[in-house]
Formats: sequence, C-alpha cells, structure tokens
Amino acid sequence: KMKKVFIIGCGLLGSSLVRRISKKKIAKKIFIYEKSKSNISKIKKLKLPGKIVKSFKDGVVNSDLIIFCTPMSEYKQLILKINDSISPKTLITDIGSSKTESSKIIKRFLNKKIHWIRSHPIAGSEVSGPEHGKENIFDNKWCVLIKDKKTNLKNLKFLISFWKKIGSKTVIMDSEKHDKIFSIT
Repeated sequence: KMKKVFIIGCGLLGSSLVRRISKKKIAKKIFIYEKSKSNISKIKKLKLPGKIVKSFKDGVVNSDLIIFCTPMSEYKQLILKINDSISPKTLITDIGSSKTESSKIIKRFLNKKIHWIRSHPIAGSEVSGPEHGKENIFDNKWCVLIKDKKTNLKNLKFLISFWKKIGSKTVIMDSEKHDKIFSIT
C-alpha cells in the first residue's frame, strides 16, 4: 500500500482517481493540487477524500506516486516546480493522450534522476469538472502504459499494479505506436 499519492489537477479524471484510490484504499493519503478556484470550491463541496495543498512542495515531498491530470500545456511549469523537491524514489505518471509531445517536454525539463512512466487511461466523457467524476470510470477500460528504452521495469510493474487496482486493463506500447493508433480514433 502506498503512503502518499499526489494528484495534480482535479477535474473529471483527477477527481475520479481520488475517489477510486480512497475507496480501494490504494494509498494512505491523497494530496490534491488544483489551480482553478471554482474546482477547489467544488472539491470542498463534494467532500472529496483528499487534502488540497496550496504549496506544491507539500504535495511532492514523500509522495510514492504523482499523477499529472492537467492539460499538457501546463506540464513544463509544473515540472520546473517539482524538480527541486522531488525524490528519485517518487514515480510520476500522467493521463494525457499525446505521448510523443509529452515525452519531448519531459526529456527537456524533468530532473534526470526522476522516473516518469506515461499512462493513457482510455476513459472519460464529454463532460468535465470534478462534480462529474465517478470512482468506477476506469472499470474494465484500457490503460496504455508507455515503455521506452529507459523505462525502469520495477516502476513499470508498480504502475501496472496501480492501474489494475484502479480497475483498468493494461497494455504496453511505445509512444510512436500509441500516437499512431490514437491519431486514427
């Protein structure tokens, strides 16, 4: 069981992850970072089972897993914010849909000692916002995990196990194959 998961961005999928991680007791503590004021007030109204942090560092320190659930346009500034306070023991993943693009940003800006394995859960809907999140949104949905030459296999196993606990079926691809398949759909 993980001690601490940090969810960055708590919209539809972020809030669904928070609900599921809590229900399945996958981590002892869930920390949430959200910059939208209206989302923050919704999260509080919904009494989502996570602790909202104002300081990014509070979320990053001692996390076992950090999950980026924000638009990719925010990755660069977020990565620059976490580089200093993150431990090499922490694994990062994300739920974005373009993997070639995100890999360029990660390669350029992420502290080289940090492991990031990209995830793409094929879940969601046309609605957005934390009020539409559902703890079973990932049930029996595929989650693509991106493996490249540098992927640490222990971390990959850890992440496969995480997504299975969330309720997803996992498949492993490289980013080119992933983006080719998803540009078709």
